[in-house]
Amino acid sequence: MVRHTRKKTGTRCQCSPLCNNPPLNNSPFCATHIKFCPRRSPLSGYEPNFKPELYNKHLGLKEALNCFAYAFDYRGLPKIANCTNESCPIPFPQPGRASGYPKWSKVKGKRCPDLIGRLLGDVPDIKMATFEKRCPKKYSKIALVVDEDEDYHFYRQDSNGYWSHKPGATDVTHIDATGRPIYDPQLASKLYPGSGLHYNQFCSYLCAPKTRKLRLKRGGKYTKKRNMDKSSY
Repeated sequence: MVRHTRKKTGTRCQCSPLCNNPPLNNSPFCATHIKFCPRRSPLSGYEPNFKPELYNKHLGLKEALNCFAYAFDYRGLPKIANCTNESCPIPFPQPGRASGYPKWSKVKGKRCPDLIGRLLGDVPDIKMATFEKRCPKKYSKIALVVDEDEDYHFYRQDSNGYWSHKPGATDVTHIDATGRPIYDPQLASKLYPGSGLHYNQFCSYLCAPKTRKLRLKRGGKYTKKRNMDKSSY
């Protein structure tokens, strides 16, 4: 498992951890790397297409699905009376609940080792990865970050090579906290002053299976006052 804590909160070029140059406006890259970035995250051929409308079109889907569900390309709604495309005010799917881990309300903090353990419990064939390592066939790459005291967050790599995510009950997006496309979630801006969230710890890249049906279990409780950016409710 890779775990990095970045002390600096300013924006930076996403081409390489060795490049500390500021990015250009509306770009993940600096002036040096805007035309070419030699560091790439190769595709396996099983990456999902970036189609935010599949999640953003209906309020019920946005309410019921968080970054965890989105990272695994999950769009199922439970068959209960009060859950429709128009409204689905229920708790989010949570890592570890399907494999018997306790609810977040019974755990102090959300740390990388715990999140990785929960994922391995739910999806035993998930594989550790790096940015520059290609996932095997029938797998695609996801990434996990945490704000230890507040929340966790997932990203997924799409078929265009870039990354996208779904912050809590909000829209699916391909941009980071500064409005720039996400080329590398480890290097993208993850400081959200409006919500008070700062995902300053990068846990790992992982290869998630794409051809098996996942069993996700929901946890926590729904409240109309919940922070719409958070996923760990």
